[in-house]
Amino acid sequence: MFMYKGVIIEESLIDATIISEFNVVSTEVGEVTELENTPWLDVWTMDTVLIPEDKIDDYAKRLSALIDTKYCADWYCDFKNDTYHYVIFANKVFKLNRKRKEDYQDMQNYAKKLGLPEYQLPNYNDLPLSLLMGFLMDAKLSTYANVGVEKTKNSRLGSCDYHYETELEGEKMIYHDTYFGGTKFMGEEVVYRGSDVPKWGMNYYGVTLDDSLSEDILDKVLRPALMQVGKDKSVLPLRGPKEFVSEGYLYTFSSEGDMASFTGTEKIYKDGVLIFELHCFGGMIE
Repeated sequence: MFMYKGVIIEESLIDATIISEFNVVSTEVGEVTELENTPWLDVWTMDTVLIPEDKIDDYAKRLSALIDTKYCADWYCDFKNDTYHYVIFANKVFKLNRKRKEDYQDMQNYAKKLGLPEYQLPNYNDLPLSLLMGFLMDAKLSTYANVGVEKTKNSRLGSCDYHYETELEGEKMIYHDTYFGGTKFMGEEVVYRGSDVPKWGMNYYGVTLDDSLSEDILDKVLRPALMQVGKDKSVLPLRGPKEFVSEGYLYTFSSEGDMASFTGTEKIYKDGVLIFELHCFGGMIE
């Protein structure tokens, strides 16, 4: 029998005792941030559960009736197998065909009317932007930006590679960064969720404009700047903050668009002179 797997936030339910009826795979308690948009709570208790295929319709109805609407109307939980994806709101259940993009659009239109931010919504490629952003920040802090992290085996001739993976909301998340070169380099970051099909990606090309400079500049300012990823909410969590100063160098980053489709420009100055520039672009992959 095929099982449905998903995550229930205990604080989203009027009565969470129903969770005892499920096969609970894991429980994670996380601190609430601005992304969660639930300031009346300090933590979320997230249970990853399995539901048998022959019971999913009944449990979907019961969970729908238990979702708490005291503080907001946009709590939801969702469960999926290889074919279908159930998204459960208060008194409303969507059964989505995972191969039909229009099914997801109907669900998202309903959720937006409830006031749910788009970045928190399930989408066609099963990678809500809020989940992506949090994962990317962890992945970047655990790879190139962190000087103490070792490279993994190169995936292509002449490449340098970093790899990071973890499990979030019941599915494996994988980040892989591959680049070529040193003071002039190009590369690509890719995110996978729950399969070997890429869900999100970013390409980048960086150039050190002063030939007398070595890769030391990258260690003096670039890596420390990238360790600040996500702390400046005025730019996307793709590289570093809008501005960062280290050892006499000025780092800047600007971005346009959102995580689904974006461009970005990174620059480093020394004594007011531009000495390094990087351009990046990317977004969701379907």
